[in-house]
This record gives sequence, C-alpha cells and structure tokens, in this order.
Amino acid sequence: MSFAKKLARKQKKAIQVGTRKGAREVLRSQQILRETYVQQYRRGLLIRKNTLHNLSACFLLATNEKYGFGRGKLLRLRDKMQSEFDSIVAGNVSIQEIAAFLRDEMKMNLGLYNDPKANTQRQIELQAIKEMSCAYLMALIDEFNFGRKRLGDAYDQAADLSDRVAYGKISYAEIREKIEKIFARGRK
Repeated sequence: MSFAKKLARKQKKAIQVGTRKGAREVLRSQQILRETYVQQYRRGLLIRKNTLHNLSACFLLATNEKYGFGRGKLLRLRDKMQSEFDSIVAGNVSIQEIAAFLRDEMKMNLGLYNDPKANTQRQIELQAIKEMSCAYLMALIDEFNFGRKRLGDAYDQAADLSDRVAYGKISYAEIREKIEKIFARGRK
C-alpha cells in the first residue's frame, strides 16, 4: 500500500473518531502528504532535466560522429532542437503528430513506447526521450534538410551511442565533456 493511501486511511479514521486529537492528526497528515507530493514533484523535475540534458548531448555527439558536424552546425542543431522541443512542450505540435509525419512521409518508425508497468522515474524518462527524439529528428529535417536515409542513420548513431552508455563503454559525463570541447574550439 502506498504512503498516500495509508495517510488517507489514517485521515478517515481520525475524522470518524471526531476528537480534537483526531483533527490535529488529520491536519498533520495532510501537511505531511502535501510535503511528500512537493518532494516527489521536485524529484520528477530533476529526473526530467537530467534526462533531457543527457539526451541533448548524446544527440549532438552522435551527429558529430556520424556527419562530422563542427561547432557551428552543432550550435544551429542545438538551437533548432530547443525550438522544436519548446513547440512540443507548449502543445503546438504533439508527439503523435510528429511520429505520424515521420512514419508517413519519411517511412521511419521511431519505436517510442509506453511502459505502463514502469515506475514513475522511468515513465518520466520515457516521456523525455519521446519529446527529445522528436525534437532532434524534426530539427535535422527543418534545419539541415535530412531525408529518410540520413535521418535514419543519424538516429541509429544516437541509439548506438545510447547502447554504449548502457554497456558502460562511455558515460553521459564523458559525452557532455566531448560536446563542451567541440563547443570550446571556436570560442575566443
């Protein structure tokens, strides 16, 4: 039984008793419940932020490795990805619409899925993966006119990089470090 359900049951019991002590317990348990939800929300935001940050670096490095994009093109790609991502988050375009476009026009299946059995953390990560993947692919199409073949190759390169992370061959910190080195090359 979850913590929230236990507190709710305790509140009902205290209300039924109807005593001052019961009322104090209800108020205290409501406060604890509120604090728990706030903490859970903050953890979710942190998980989402880290996932998006890691994915962004992963997509940029994959594009650098596959197509040799340097600082200038990677900055353009990053900015366009952010623009596409903002459109998705704002609700101007949905993930389903982008997936349908990619399926119908580019003959590409993203393989994005939901896992209803996944814990809350994994569901947050999966949603971030969907949003950032769509933003990445649409940015490549819009900014660099990628066609089906190059788009698929770029996405496969990103998936390969992700697999290397999963198998411990490289870490997200190393990926971010490589991207920072690329971005630092052109700075004066």
